[in-house]
Amino acid sequence: SLAMVPIVDLDLIHPFYLVHSVLAASVMLSLLGLLGGLWAEKFDQMAAVTNYVITPLSFLSGTFYSIHALPEPFHLLALVNPFFYMIDGIRYAMTGHADGMPALGAVILTVTVVLLWYLAYLAFRRGWRLKA
Repeated sequence: SLAMVPIVDLDLIHPFYLVHSVLAASVMLSLLGLLGGLWAEKFDQMAAVTNYVITPLSFLSGTFYSIHALPEPFHLLALVNPFFYMIDGIRYAMTGHADGMPALGAVILTVTVVLLWYLAYLAFRRGWRLKA
């Protein structure tokens, strides 16, 4: 393992998963903000994206608890939540413990980023909600 912080004994177990998870999370959240900004005509609508999409997905991501403690159907919802794989990938990179399958999480994050990028590409290509 790689010593990450010289003052605190904190190891980086899987550097690839950390780099991938952090980059994918950054791009995914950026694309969500971009798409939300294109969709929203008023500030209130952008707040709705934050309140009704991003916040519930983040709370259902297993950040503060193990998703194994969730009852059905919330456990299943957590397993299809890309935010879960974002958090789980970083947890796995830092501690070596994961609630899900890290390789599947890397694939799901990558596919999510590619799909969001493609939606943003289509929106810009068509000029959707862009003013000249």
